[in-house]
Amino acid sequence: MTPSVDITQAGIAQVGVPQAGITQVGAPQAAVPASVRARVPVTLSRVRDRSADLITFHDLPDPGEHFAIVVPTASQDTEAPLVRLHSECLTGDVLGSARCDCGPQLDEALHHIALHGGAVLYLRQEGRGIGLYNKLDTYVLQSQNHDTFTANRMIGRGDDERDYAAAAAMLHALGLTRIRLLTNNPDKVRELRAHGIDITAVVPTGVYVTAENARYLSAKAELGGHTLALLQEAAA
Repeated sequence: MTPSVDITQAGIAQVGVPQAGITQVGAPQAAVPASVRARVPVTLSRVRDRSADLITFHDLPDPGEHFAIVVPTASQDTEAPLVRLHSECLTGDVLGSARCDCGPQLDEALHHIALHGGAVLYLRQEGRGIGLYNKLDTYVLQSQNHDTFTANRMIGRGDDERDYAAAAAMLHALGLTRIRLLTNNPDKVRELRAHGIDITAVVPTGVYVTAENARYLSAKAELGGHTLALLQEAAA
């Protein structure tokens, strides 16, 4: 048996072979709560050159390599910290695609936590959970005048395959169980509350309309249940 290795000096949780609590085959297993794996301070230019903690986790309920970007709030601040659940979008977040509003929403969230502290949970749920290649396949269909949800169904996928159990587990592991949530998506609010997160306020994100994403934003509002303000501005 490989011995346990203690590397906590580097800010990484102890890794080893469990020594106790072995469950018999076939016996029901209780869910293991998520815990922090590593906390790494990094200066980020997109957080106004502030130092933020990049935090990874053990025992999340799905295999995605989700992580948190955390900037401490001021000690005298009594308001619940602001949190954004941001689903990965390589085309928008990294390449600045005008076909969606993901990149500007990420920048907005990072700007908020740079000024006031809080957390962005970066969730590896590319393309509303269908993956990058499938998302690009749906872009072909969207170019043929199918909306984003219909395009998903045309390739045999769901409208939105995300869930937010991992996000809730991350918040519990971080001790962030009372938050303000930065979102236009009511599904995030419902799911986090169902997982025991106290959301004291829902803060709407900005609306970032371009000639290329107006139809996409309208579909999110009309068919995906996102905020009415989103629909009004996208249709303007």
